[in-house]
Amino acid sequence: EENFIDCIIWKKRYGGGAKEKYLVNLHEYILMFSKNKDYIKTITIPNNKEFIEKYYTKTDKKFNERGPYRTQPLEAAKSMGERKNLVYDIPGPNGNIISPKRQWLWSKERTMVALQNDDLEFNQDKDGIWTVNIKQYQFDVDGNERTLKVTTILENIYTQHGTKEIEKIFGNVDYFPYPKPSSIVKFIAKFGSDKEDIILDFFSGSASTAQGIIDLNNEVNTARKYILVQMPEKTDEKSEAFKAGYETISDIGKERIRRVIKKINKEQEGKLDLEGNENQDLGFKVFKLQKSNFKIWRTKIESKEQLLNQMQEHLEPLDENAELEYVLYELLLKSGISLTAKIVEKEGFYLVNDNEIALILNKVNKDIMKAVIEQKPRKVITLDRLFNNNDQLKTNTALQMKDAEIEFKVV
Repeated sequence: EENFIDCIIWKKRYGGGAKEKYLVNLHEYILMFSKNKDYIKTITIPNNKEFIEKYYTKTDKKFNERGPYRTQPLEAAKSMGERKNLVYDIPGPNGNIISPKRQWLWSKERTMVALQNDDLEFNQDKDGIWTVNIKQYQFDVDGNERTLKVTTILENIYTQHGTKEIEKIFGNVDYFPYPKPSSIVKFIAKFGSDKEDIILDFFSGSASTAQGIIDLNNEVNTARKYILVQMPEKTDEKSEAFKAGYETISDIGKERIRRVIKKINKEQEGKLDLEGNENQDLGFKVFKLQKSNFKIWRTKIESKEQLLNQMQEHLEPLDENAELEYVLYELLLKSGISLTAKIVEKEGFYLVNDNEIALILNKVNKDIMKAVIEQKPRKVITLDRLFNNNDQLKTNTALQMKDAEIEFKVV
């Protein structure tokens, strides 16, 4: 009583009324969109070895310069709108004249140039009908390898691969269920981003995105960066991950990144830098959302006493539990500096992005100020408490900064 499709897909067990699959459902969907439709037109992926060996099977006298070629029909598909200027005759072999069944893809001028350059191939079927095909070489006339448009079906990438990755990284232990394979991230980033872009993953999970970007950078010598965001979701106390010390999902992700980096560093040991992987930056930073290191000014004040108390409390703006490193990054954020900024610790101060900004957070004296000014940063930030109420030192420092044309700010 079931239709043909039902019979193929399902086998009905009448005893319990359950259904059993004959075909395995392995596909998933990935939604892609772009704010710029012109960018979509440029999306391509490099040829891979398997594709070249499968389709680029023909050779001619241009092989040494252009590699092998495959053919594509010059005849236009029915989906192409009718254009009368694309209907013309092409001189074929042995004096044959070849006309299109409907119309050609190219203009007559372009076709004649291709014919002259031996970029067309003529074939005759068993009924004696001639067809014209375009020779598509592996490399174009400028020596650039052709790329492929992305297909709507991706093969050989499955969720199981993500599980096996986790097991391989952590020693045959499955710490994270159903992680996305890093290979899918690597594949999408290869055509969906440029070589110095930042890839953002708001649902990081086991940090598959980080591994995909690190592997891609290592493979093609690019400088893509990644930002991963993950809530501090607790792991199940009965899970193997929790027993191994990974109390949150983000703990698993951080350790995964460390192990991936360690593996690459080990592979690079003793190798000469002949592949030019100078762009590969294997460092990463971890930040947690926290309260400000500075005391928060209460806006709801109902009496003069409350106002005086609050002003007294804010004579020292830093929270008593504030740590120096946290203060450093908070001040950078408030100054509009990226968290990925280059930070160099000097004798008594931090220099950020070479000379973009200098921060003095530990102590203040004449020698430190002199060293900072010699670096010629565009801006200097320090903490008011470091002057220990020495107004003369603060005033002289402000004047020296002004003379050196350095923006000076005291917090």
